[in-house]
Amino acid sequence: MTGVTADEFRKAMSHFATGVAVVMAAGDEGEHGATISALSSVSLDPLTLLVCLNRKSATCRAIEKNGSFGLSILRRDQADIARHFAMPAHAKTVHDHGIRHADGTSFVRGALVQIGLEVVETLRGGTHEVFMARPLHIAMNVRSEVEPLLYYRGTFDLTP
Repeated sequence: MTGVTADEFRKAMSHFATGVAVVMAAGDEGEHGATISALSSVSLDPLTLLVCLNRKSATCRAIEKNGSFGLSILRRDQADIARHFAMPAHAKTVHDHGIRHADGTSFVRGALVQIGLEVVETLRGGTHEVFMARPLHIAMNVRSEVEPLLYYRGTFDLTP
């Protein structure tokens, strides 16, 4: 038995600065998108990326149904887009901020990195689904002055 509460754990984890991304997928109810910070490269052989989404989210259901999704790693100046996709499904639209790849995968327009992914394995982790996915295509903004959006202590703005 642990003496750690969910609030303590959330506060402790807020001290771990993370990049911010949006995942998008088509489902029965149309296009869905969600802001995430739980992603990680897993392996170079085979190429594998991990993302975590709450099972109750429409985006999670769309990924489960479709088996593929788009991942957009956001630029520092895209905090408003991160906030938009963090809202409940009924309060957001994908089309205002999205572009579609030739294979039908949607991404955030102008994102730092766009990766089209195919789910290869799904694991359950508490309230979340953990998707292990294989990259199908990648597009990157290679301009050196473009910085990633970071999330730290509950905020996107890290300017001193």
